[in-house]
Amino acid sequence: MQVSPDQVATRCADRAHTWAQVGDRIARLAAGLRRLGLERGDRVACLALNSDRYFEYFFAVAWTGSVFVPLNTRLAGPEIVYSLTDSGASILLVDDALAPIVVELRPGLPEIRELVYLGDGESPIAGAHSFEDLVSDNAPAPPSDAGGQELAGIFYTGGTTGRSKGVMLSHDNLLSNAFHILPVLGWNRDAHLLHSAPMFHVANGAGMFAISVVGGSNTIVDRFSP
Repeated sequence: MQVSPDQVATRCADRAHTWAQVGDRIARLAAGLRRLGLERGDRVACLALNSDRYFEYFFAVAWTGSVFVPLNTRLAGPEIVYSLTDSGASILLVDDALAPIVVELRPGLPEIRELVYLGDGESPIAGAHSFEDLVSDNAPAPPSDAGGQELAGIFYTGGTTGRSKGVMLSHDNLLSNAFHILPVLGWNRDAHLLHSAPMFHVANGAGMFAISVVGGSNTIVDRFSP
């Protein structure tokens, strides 16, 4: 697929980035995460509302050969702790909306070594690293050779009848699903996807990876609102 580097890739709030800029930011964020001690196969969780930075998180984690763990923002505190502990996450990204929950839960999360703040300005969580500093303060990292049946992400089920289950999806799983979607929806580089479904959900991920394959555009709102 031909992706135009000058085409707008993401729009969110008052920010817009081309595909060339997004690619550069992803590589720089990957380098920043590695500087925090992230190694191949490590789990990186995210507890946040939708944003362009959430979009970049998925690809930067994959860039390092690590595993993304997007967390359901609607879960109660003990359920969030369970998902983080069960997945073995060592780094957690969080935004302003969910920061108070993380502050409350932090004492029960000894395995979380580093926190990354997705918002602007000073972090409300002591010791959290700035997402934008991780991007701006690091040179682009070369991509890992992760792919195939290697684990890419863990998506937790709702746990309706018991504990949430961590559904393990490989790179091949995600790409195959994207390629299955494209001919059905007829998307190409002119397609424009509105991200109003929660980005922690694999249903949104299906569209996100598919639109990225063809180099379309993404407009991201923090949550659905009529």
